[in-house]
Amino acid sequence: MAEALAIERAKTGVLAKVILAIGTLFALYEIMFVMGLNFSLYTILKNLGLDLRFLLYAPDIQQSMAFLLGLAMLTAFLIHPISKKVGTEKVPIYDYVLGLIAFASMMYLVIVFPMVVQYGYVEATLPNMLIPLIAIALLLEASRRSLGISLPAIALIIMILGIAYEGFNIRRFVNHMFYAREGVFSIPLYVMVSYVFAFVFFGSVLEKIGVGEYITKFVIALVGHRWGGPAKTAVVASALMGTVSGSSVANVLTTGTFTIPLMKRAGYPPEVAGAVEPAASTGGQLMPPIMGAAAFVMAQFLGRPYRDIIIAAAIPAILYFTSIYVFVDRVTKRLGISPLAKEVLPNFRELARHIYLLSPIPIVTYLLLSGLEPQYCALGAIGAAIISAWIYQRGMGLLPKAIIVGGIVTVGIASYFLGLPVSAAVFFAGATSVFVAIVLGYLVRGSREISSRLLMAFDSSLRSVVTVFFAASCAGLIQGVLTMTGWATTIGYRLVEISGGNIFVLMVTAMSISLVLGMGVPTTANYIITSTIVGAPMARAIASITGIGFEEARLVAHMFVFYFGILADLTPPVALASYAGSLLAKSDFWKTALKATQFALAGYLVPYIFTLDPALLILPAGGLTLHTLYRIAYGVTNTVLSILMLSAGIVGWHGTNIGKAQRILLIVLGIANLTPYEYITPLLAATYIALYFYNRRKSPQTTK
Repeated sequence: MAEALAIERAKTGVLAKVILAIGTLFALYEIMFVMGLNFSLYTILKNLGLDLRFLLYAPDIQQSMAFLLGLAMLTAFLIHPISKKVGTEKVPIYDYVLGLIAFASMMYLVIVFPMVVQYGYVEATLPNMLIPLIAIALLLEASRRSLGISLPAIALIIMILGIAYEGFNIRRFVNHMFYAREGVFSIPLYVMVSYVFAFVFFGSVLEKIGVGEYITKFVIALVGHRWGGPAKTAVVASALMGTVSGSSVANVLTTGTFTIPLMKRAGYPPEVAGAVEPAASTGGQLMPPIMGAAAFVMAQFLGRPYRDIIIAAAIPAILYFTSIYVFVDRVTKRLGISPLAKEVLPNFRELARHIYLLSPIPIVTYLLLSGLEPQYCALGAIGAAIISAWIYQRGMGLLPKAIIVGGIVTVGIASYFLGLPVSAAVFFAGATSVFVAIVLGYLVRGSREISSRLLMAFDSSLRSVVTVFFAASCAGLIQGVLTMTGWATTIGYRLVEISGGNIFVLMVTAMSISLVLGMGVPTTANYIITSTIVGAPMARAIASITGIGFEEARLVAHMFVFYFGILADLTPPVALASYAGSLLAKSDFWKTALKATQFALAGYLVPYIFTLDPALLILPAGGLTLHTLYRIAYGVTNTVLSILMLSAGIVGWHGTNIGKAQRILLIVLGIANLTPYEYITPLLAATYIALYFYNRRKSPQTTK
């Protein structure tokens, strides 16, 4: 998900309680109205003979977006100071005023929305024109505080150019960008409100109940005694955390707290320890089932179920982590770092007793693959997480645990038999577990810890979701200008004209835009802007050269843009994930960032491979024919072979330390293997294997 290393305040004292109250209101509103708990309650009660029609009331989704964005803006002005010089000790009065004005300006849309629905626009009165401009200005300021200057500055410049292009028609601008579903309240923010918050909340719950820490310790106990164990722990733990986190920086700061000091103690140089974690953590946004906010936006843009996105992402994500694992293995052997002694590792047997704490990961994966609505899957998996927390809870007898866990499960089953579809029943059970955990914290002895951790998750979710909401809103403003002026189509045609429809030129263009935007724009906004500009021309070129249908080609093009938008977090000169890793490792940022890009080599190669050979994405059209299975097998084998050759050449280890000539040869072979000429692959593989045995024979004592 999009994030920035911004200063935060209001972590203690009265204001922290205010933020907690806002976070609780935010989460409960999402569950009750956006996710539809009120409708589920009505259905159940009606089938029990109680027709409580007032439960059917729910604000329109645009009203809900305005209300929640207003809360996010209020929060941003309270927790982020106007500049780093102000400090975090005290909130100035002007921030309270700005926060309340921001919230009120969004609530204005809630009030006038019936007029928008009735007429399709609002009259050009002073309040109707001025208040949206104030709301947009304060949105840009809240975004600047939370995300940095780049994205809001880009949005402001493009809006000014758009207004000028439209002849300074403020009424058209305001109606399009504020009252309609084209600007602030377009698809990106809709996705954040409808789907992404549920997964942010899910990740916060797992973090607060200790699942993130458990994953890291479990993997350390599992592979820590192997060669390169500490570094491989970072790779495997980040892959597991990535299945539920979807945020590169958050992943670094979660698993890296344990793995980076462990790597340094094992003997890895600080820049290597600081690079392995961000390379692996960035892959978290590529690893299904939860791939970051941009993946949900992609599903909405393409009009596809989210299941299609996670299926398409599976093989490239595995190849990405294979690359990091191979690089780590070679670096470990070249440095001669010995495995950790089992005595310093966590007790595997003790950890294995609580393996049920990992249950939310397979549950959310299964639910998503089964085709249920994403937000229902997230709440259902939260229910599994809370049940796991109850089972793990110390200081409570077995009988109370059994009653609570059995009661939540019974609620889910009963709701299905009382008329809810499976997805709603799963969601209802998860939502029930949230309310039960909060209430029992004040009623049952030994339950307060779970309740307090859940409340902490409300606070953490709000602080996390502020950045993705603003990234989506600013990207929506940019996208709104592009649609209002027709520039998106114009730029797309211009790119095709310049490139001559050449897919390689379009791929390099898309990659360059993504990486440059990534220097200051969060992942989600980066994906939205780049896909709006180059998505359509790339899709047409892909369909032309590969022969697949246009809709499948759109998925390939958007996945390409998605990959490089994420890798911008890792790529210098900004590289937020690498920056977080270097902070934890106390290493030089540039050395760390360059090492991280080496380890993530597959992330830069695989998008080109699956664009030219889309079988790797397991596209739904056509099914898994023998030809498709062959293309998948060939693509995976070919990519892994290139990773092996390139990593050997870059690191300088191939059975032993190798000289400059062999390193250059292996790099050339690795690049040559990426060409579409399949007949050379066996020759290159034979050369690679022959060199390995030659090196082992030459220096068998150095082989690990």
